[in-house]
Amino acid sequence: MTTSLVKNVAVEVEGDGQPVVCIHGLGGSSNNWTPVMSAFAGMQVIRPDLPGSSRSQLSDCPLSIDHYVETLVSVLQELGVKQAHIAAHSMGTIVAQHFAVRYPEMVKSLALFGPLLAPPDAGRAGAKARATLCREKGVAGVQEVADAIVKGATSSQTKAERPVTLALVRESVM
Repeated sequence: MTTSLVKNVAVEVEGDGQPVVCIHGLGGSSNNWTPVMSAFAGMQVIRPDLPGSSRSQLSDCPLSIDHYVETLVSVLQELGVKQAHIAAHSMGTIVAQHFAVRYPEMVKSLALFGPLLAPPDAGRAGAKARATLCREKGVAGVQEVADAIVKGATSSQTKAERPVTLALVRESVM
């Protein structure tokens, strides 16, 4: 596996064969795909950290689905990928759908896990508040958001009996 910075985006590339691009969800990273990598045996797996996520730099322009789509196109062009299978999770499915509509010639197939058409209205205010906290406090804000998600999104049994699961959930949003 190689990890490189392509157009200010951290990208992991592993394997040979037909390319598959794995797009993570909001607050996630390329690491979210690690548990299912064996399913992509015999393929070239491309896992970007979307702008502002994990190891990728925060863009100068406002983050948006359109910005993620154009960044993805730019990264794939830089890597010489003309067409790929696209696998996406959660908010990444919104990016994937927009990508597929705008650049159908680049999409060999589309696999959406937990698909959304748009962020749900009920979740928009919370997502914006978390993003603001991260921008204002930097790493401390990201840690605060990650801790809140771990606290609110895991059961008391998981908290008591599965520290590795808690660490994985926390890592997935850092």
